[in-house]
Amino acid sequence: MNRAARYRRRERGRTGRGALLGLCAVCLAVAAVFCMRLDRTGQAMEAYIIEPREGTAGPVILDVPFIDQREKYPTGCESVSAVMALQYAGVDVTPEEFIDGYLPKGTAPYPDGEGNYISCDPRQAFPGDPYTHEGWGCYAPVILSAAEDILRERDVTSLSIEDLSGMGLDALCRDYVRRGIPVLVWDTIGMEPPQEDALLTLEETGEAFVWIYPMHCMVLVGMDRSQYYFNDPMEGKAVPFSKEAAELAYEGLGRQALAFVPAL
Repeated sequence: MNRAARYRRRERGRTGRGALLGLCAVCLAVAAVFCMRLDRTGQAMEAYIIEPREGTAGPVILDVPFIDQREKYPTGCESVSAVMALQYAGVDVTPEEFIDGYLPKGTAPYPDGEGNYISCDPRQAFPGDPYTHEGWGCYAPVILSAAEDILRERDVTSLSIEDLSGMGLDALCRDYVRRGIPVLVWDTIGMEPPQEDALLTLEETGEAFVWIYPMHCMVLVGMDRSQYYFNDPMEGKAVPFSKEAAELAYEGLGRQALAFVPAL
């Protein structure tokens, strides 16, 4: 079962959660208020956020632009998440420009005849086509390379892309989100417990690579006492997930994280 098939399976269970988000606004604290307006489908359209006063340790949510991947980029969560963060940082780029002009692409996984798959290395290129349901997904080094190229080609000297892999979610919130910097993180769809799934043989090296189910990428935009908030391209803007579930999913994908940081 490829990554897109897992997306489709997850879609059947999302209506209830979208309706729940539409029932009420989420009150974070006296110092931070978050309200979400929904369209007819339950999709988050706009968020109104009051951040805590400087120097306080209250809840915070960054008002990062939201892009829905489901219609046009069914397996393009990494590219869509990167574009959300770039747009927030002031870079005028679309998902199409990012995917077509900068994202390294390689061979989509195909059966090896023994129940496993042969694939390009998802740490070096996106396996397949993110515009289709047959694409899989790529790891942080691929998006890092694409981001470096777009910043260099467009002569964006006010930003740099930093690899924050290895940092915990609390540290990312403390050191980056609270400074107004959203963070791309690799986790799982719906923060499901990560599982070892397909076994890939990398066509360049013959190395065995274990695919983690159901891999996903989102933008970490905030936190409060019990939850982290993400712009989830599969679900909506500033979607809350429990800290426990988010940390488990993030750990399962190897603590991969990137951020666009103002240049010194």
